[in-house]
Amino acid sequence: MEVKSVENPDVVYETMRQILAARAIHNIFRMTESHLLVTCDCLKLIDPQTQVTRLRFPLPNIALYATHQENKRLFGFVLRTSSGRPDSRPTSVCYIFESNNEGEKICDSVGLAKQIAFHAELDRRTSEKQKEIERVKEKQQKELSKQKQIEKDLEEQSRLIAASSRSNQSAGDGQFVVLSSSQSEDSDLGEEGKKKRESEA
Repeated sequence: MEVKSVENPDVVYETMRQILAARAIHNIFRMTESHLLVTCDCLKLIDPQTQVTRLRFPLPNIALYATHQENKRLFGFVLRTSSGRPDSRPTSVCYIFESNNEGEKICDSVGLAKQIAFHAELDRRTSEKQKEIERVKEKQQKELSKQKQIEKDLEEQSRLIAASSRSNQSAGDGQFVVLSSSQSEDSDLGEEGKKKRESEA
């Protein structure tokens, strides 16, 4: 049954009242038997004969749940759903069940399942966040390693350039000119030696 509010358990009590009144008016006392399976992901209504799942209610979509204040075998919950309307606006549907056991125990099981699911989701988000931090650190480490390698390569290139420059300077300082013997003698005798050699000739 569709309801407007999901903020107060009174919507569950009111739905129970209307369903009980409708059953009395139409003399409906026999209901379809199902098994309710409570997990950390969902609630399932299972056919006891075929074990086929008749309905599945995602646990995060269950907004609230409550038992009847007098008839403890009655319990219900409100399920948020995004389907059922042409404009796709979210709707809330209240489901009412009559149990062979106390409805309060079933509600306790639903509450426990929601708590487990909540903590599991927190753990998952924490784990994802930690993995993201580790990925960022690994990326930063790679960038830092790459930067260090670039600096090392630049330092090596600078060292090679400096060594090559010093080698060229040393080669320039060691250059000399070879003079022939006659040129050497001419330079030693000067102008007077040149004139003497010419007169002898």
